[in-house]
Amino acid sequence: EVTPWAISLRRELHKWPETGNEEYRTVEKIQNELHSIGIPTKQLLNTGLVATISSLERQEEELPVIAFRADIDGLPIKERISLPFSSVREGFMHACGHDVHMAILMGAAKVLHQMRDRPFGTVKLIFQPAEETTGGAERMIAAGCLGDPVVSYIYGLHVKPELTAGMVGIKYGKVHASSDQFQIRVIGKASHGAIPDAGVDALMSGAQIVNNLQSIVSRSVSPLESAVITVGTFHSGTAGNILADEAILCGTIRAFEPTLREQLKQKVKEVSEWTARAMGSTAMVEFSPGYDELMNWDEQVDLVKDLATNLLGKEQVQMIEKPSMGVDDFAYYLKKTKGAYIFLGSGFLHRENPPLHSDRFYVNEACIRIGIYIFSSLALGQKDKK
Repeated sequence: EVTPWAISLRRELHKWPETGNEEYRTVEKIQNELHSIGIPTKQLLNTGLVATISSLERQEEELPVIAFRADIDGLPIKERISLPFSSVREGFMHACGHDVHMAILMGAAKVLHQMRDRPFGTVKLIFQPAEETTGGAERMIAAGCLGDPVVSYIYGLHVKPELTAGMVGIKYGKVHASSDQFQIRVIGKASHGAIPDAGVDALMSGAQIVNNLQSIVSRSVSPLESAVITVGTFHSGTAGNILADEAILCGTIRAFEPTLREQLKQKVKEVSEWTARAMGSTAMVEFSPGYDELMNWDEQVDLVKDLATNLLGKEQVQMIEKPSMGVDDFAYYLKKTKGAYIFLGSGFLHRENPPLHSDRFYVNEACIRIGIYIFSSLALGQKDKK
């Protein structure tokens, strides 16, 4: 019964995407809707919100406090698909399904509020900013989203266009990699292209660094482990007949094991500096930390798997075998408390399903009912689980 309302809300949110830490209109909309339902809210960050729902019936014994997270930010991507509810903000869109995540959590909130006579204890709804950019999870945790009352278990979900709507994806253990960004500044000496021996070509040094960085994973990482080093940008030179005196390379490192993560950073630094030195130039490497690796808790994955199987049928539950080198700052919640990150099928059966972050990304809204069903059932099942 709640699904049509949630779909309508999703479409309104889709029209007004806002990027990380700028989600003011989004938070105002969520807050107003929750208040109209009768659910109080607490603003922990400028665009970070927590709502709490408690059952009316008192329990003979204290039940676990369960939390659900919805990320709320959009992306600086121009929407290339025409919809009745397409983004009205030029150059911005919800290309990662966060509008769907919000609608599902709001739908679950409405269900649980209407069923407060059931003894499910306390449920926290976390609406978190900046998942795509600076990482709102750590700041929400620091602001107290997991305390007062202390959260026992937390769950998050993410739409997955590779799975048909109606399906749920389950992954044990490693789900997402950690990430670190790096910038390599190569300093050479400018000279006219006709007399290259009078200069030091920073562009050529940078090119050699790019080539040598690709040998790190193939020759310094066990073939039984996964890692990625990618150089995504390379800026150098001012004219076609001048040796470049500077090159700026930017890239990312992805890994699952914390020890390997640190080893890769050290290798990137060493390879860059020594390659530059061999070419007569100098390299300076700076790192910007991204997110930690996301690891699910087996007990909570078991719970989701059993619940989804009972609700939807065994054929609708897909075991995800391989982790993703993508990232999600839901990782930080799972470092503080037990929980699980769930994949929600959002694709169509007989049409193209563009990937996340595509400018033609489009969600099968049938997944919204399933998401509400899963979240609501996880909360309402706490008494039975106890």
